[in-house]
This record gives sequence, C-alpha cells and structure tokens, in this order.
Amino acid sequence: MKVLVTGGTGFVGKHLQEELQRRGIPFFAFGKRQFDLTRQENAETVFKKNSDADLILHLASYQAAGEFPGKHTAEQFYVNNLIHNHALEAWRKFIPQAKFIGMGASCAYPSSASAMTEDKIFDGAIHGSVYAYGATKRSLATGILAYNDQFKLNGSYIVPAAMFGEGDDFCEATAHVPGALIARFVKAVKNNLPEVEIWGDGSQIRDFADVKDFARALIDLAPKIERDIVNVAPGGGTSVKELALAVSEASGFRGKVFFNPNRYTGAKEKFVDATKLRDKYKLEISRDLALGIRRTVKWFSENFEALKDKRKFADA
Repeated sequence: MKVLVTGGTGFVGKHLQEELQRRGIPFFAFGKRQFDLTRQENAETVFKKNSDADLILHLASYQAAGEFPGKHTAEQFYVNNLIHNHALEAWRKFIPQAKFIGMGASCAYPSSASAMTEDKIFDGAIHGSVYAYGATKRSLATGILAYNDQFKLNGSYIVPAAMFGEGDDFCEATAHVPGALIARFVKAVKNNLPEVEIWGDGSQIRDFADVKDFARALIDLAPKIERDIVNVAPGGGTSVKELALAVSEASGFRGKVFFNPNRYTGAKEKFVDATKLRDKYKLEISRDLALGIRRTVKWFSENFEALKDKRKFADA
C-alpha cells in the first residue's frame, strides 16, 4: 500500500508521517511549499506523480482556532474551497482507484445539534463564529459524496477532536484550547507568574485527543472504511477544568489557577459522538489525556525559547 498525504507537513501530517514510517508503509507527504493545492496545475502534478497510491489522506486546509475564523471568513472560504475542489478533481482524474479520506471538523456540525452523530452533519446552520470555515468542511463532505455517486469512487469523511501534541500551534490567538493552555502554563512557569487565568468556570465540556492516538486510529481505520462519515474522537468529552489542571500539574506550575466565570466560554457542552467508530469499526481513542499532556508540555518547555513568540500566520 502507498499513501498520498496532502497537508502532510502540518501538525497532524507530521505525526501521520511518523506513524506511517513506524509501520513501514510507503507514502508521499507534501505541504503548500511543495505543491500549493489552491493552484489546479499543482494539484494535477502531484496527484499524477503519485498515481500509484492506494490511499489519499486529505488533510490540507487553511485554518486556525481562536478568533481567526471570524476575522478571515472570506479568505478561508475562498482558499479552502479551492484546495478541496482541486484535490477531489485530481483524485478523479489521476488516482481513481485510490481510497480517499478527507478530514473534516466538528464545526461543520449544526450548532443546534444536541448529539453530534454522523447522520446530523447536514441538518442545520453552522455556528456563526465559524460559519465560513465550517461551510468549507461541510462542502468537502458533500464533494466526497458527489464524487462517490457520479464517478463510483471510494471516498470517506472523518471528523476528529481538537488535537494536541508536539509541533502544535501554541500561539494563544490561533491555538485550540489544549495548545493555548499549554502555552499559558509553561510561560507562567518560565516567568514565575503567580496566577493563570482560565476563561469560564471550567465546567465546559470539549473534545480533545492526543494527535498520536488519532494518527494510529486513522491508519487503522483506513483499510476498513468504505464511503462513510465517521467521527474519529474519544467521544466523551473532557472538562476544561480537568484539562487545565492536568496541564498545570504537568508544567510544574505552583501558583493560583483562577477560573473566571465572567469571561466568554461558548457552548456548555460540545463533543462528537464516537459510537460508530467503536461499534462498527471496533476502534477507540483514549479519553485519558494525561500521558499526552505530559509529553507535549515537556516538548514545548524544552523548545520554549524558539517557540514562545512563534505565530501560525503573520497577520493572525
């Protein structure tokens, strides 16, 4: 089996590369600097060069968390639709025999969904804070279904939890909750700060996963999945307080952790349902984050000087 990985030089892509190498699976992974998928000719070139691939893991996207989706609505809509459309068409033209797995996002689910099960992904409006980016992820799911239907291809769509690990984004303006918390606590330790503030009372429930667990689960899932939509996540959620205290302990922080209920916290509970992953595919992602948190905190702390001022995007 040979695997083609788009977005393969990003955070998740690098961990997938490590897992593919560990298993001895041949692959070609690339990022925007090698082949910019917003340009159709680049998509065609790289897919044609890898026409012997048996599996395409499509991770490429233009994204960040925090306030970024709200500030870059048009850019995300334009860039991501180009990336996804060019990848789908290059798949059809040059590697139609390959299985295609596109990576979605939980923000593609309707904001009103009480249970984020796969059958609900098209059932309502996306939350206003991520409406443009979420729409492009939902459009990717639609595109995969459309190419399956018209051209009899074998494409699937997976939805992960918010991941953390070595090489994550630790810039608080654009990081997901785990990366932002790790940066906050490690900086507090390095600068001997007496207090770390967390927005909300800590009771908010969110979806988090160790990126290494996700990489293993995705590669295990790939041979089994057939034209499906699957949430690839722990499926139970973790409170922000539990996560923050785990990061605090791992960092060695000895000051006060202040949960501020007067700051914006978003939805009280938000996590995808992993019943299908568990029951249909016999796979699970652990909800025990402690080991991954300790590993990631250690890595960020050791690389703190090089990373403390690093921004994902210059204008973020």
